[in-house]
Amino acid sequence: MYVKAFYLHHLLDYFRETRFDIYDIDLIFDKFLQEKVKTQMVNNKGKEINFQTEINQIFDLLKKNKRELYSDLRGEYLTKLDNKKEQ
Repeated sequence: MYVKAFYLHHLLDYFRETRFDIYDIDLIFDKFLQEKVKTQMVNNKGKEINFQTEINQIFDLLKKNKRELYSDLRGEYLTKLDNKKEQ
């Protein structure tokens, strides 16, 4: 669970900071993996731990929910909440 939260947090930050077209979601995923994160690590016992399955699950979820993703990145959800508070 924490692993997914870590990757999702950094991926959402990457959407906001990248110079690439965020609507080319496959490109963003590729560049995120190349530039920002490691997909595996070695623990203190020398065992290799691979997080590619978790990363792919996040990518699949975001691909299936593109409309909501882009809406949230634009801040429409937060804007609606602010408007409700003012009423």
